[in-house]
Amino acid sequence: MNDVKVLLADDNIVIRQGLRSLLDGEDGIHVIAEASTGAEAIQYAKRYSTDVILMDIRMPVIDGIDATAEIIRINPDAKILILTVTEDLKILARAIRAGAMGYLLYSHFSPDELIRAVHTVASGQYITPSPVVAFALATFPEKEVTSSFVKEQIPLEPLTPREMEILELIADGRSNAEIAQVLVVEEKTIKNHITRMYSKLNINSRYEAIRFKLGSLSIIISS
Repeated sequence: MNDVKVLLADDNIVIRQGLRSLLDGEDGIHVIAEASTGAEAIQYAKRYSTDVILMDIRMPVIDGIDATAEIIRINPDAKILILTVTEDLKILARAIRAGAMGYLLYSHFSPDELIRAVHTVASGQYITPSPVVAFALATFPEKEVTSSFVKEQIPLEPLTPREMEILELIADGRSNAEIAQVLVVEEKTIKNHITRMYSKLNINSRYEAIRFKLGSLSIIISS
């Protein structure tokens, strides 16, 4: 099995060295390049074949969010994980919308958790925050989810029982592969269900699905 090739992007050389030491010391992971600015991250993402890019947000020249958006524009299959000290949900929401597959906060993860996250993202799965945090991310910078918003989102067609199951599992932070495993079906089948569900709800992303699910739940609880 080939090593997971990682690109590090952080303007702090001490952090980069620490990450390189940690990741290169792990079997199955290899750091192939380091970028100190968002502009370098874009350049290296084009130059090297990477499996995962670990991206800081606050960097000179081009910040990590704009760099993420540009890398995804060039290569929609790029897998980018945000590593940051900020807990500002507005900033994190921008990073997710730019195309990041999730984020980890430096003060909240252990070395083992980072290694697992690298492998998770390399396999194409998202590092999904808790449903409550996902809900908050989905509402920035858009209006808050309210009863009136959810009522406006009545499906064009009723969701099937299977689609409701999948919506519940998405809200729990499960990936497509995990949902397929739980429901004992092919992952392609799950993708087809999600495509139809998105069309019925007039949405385009997992965060909007979580937003709808949690908004619907708040109506049930308050009614």
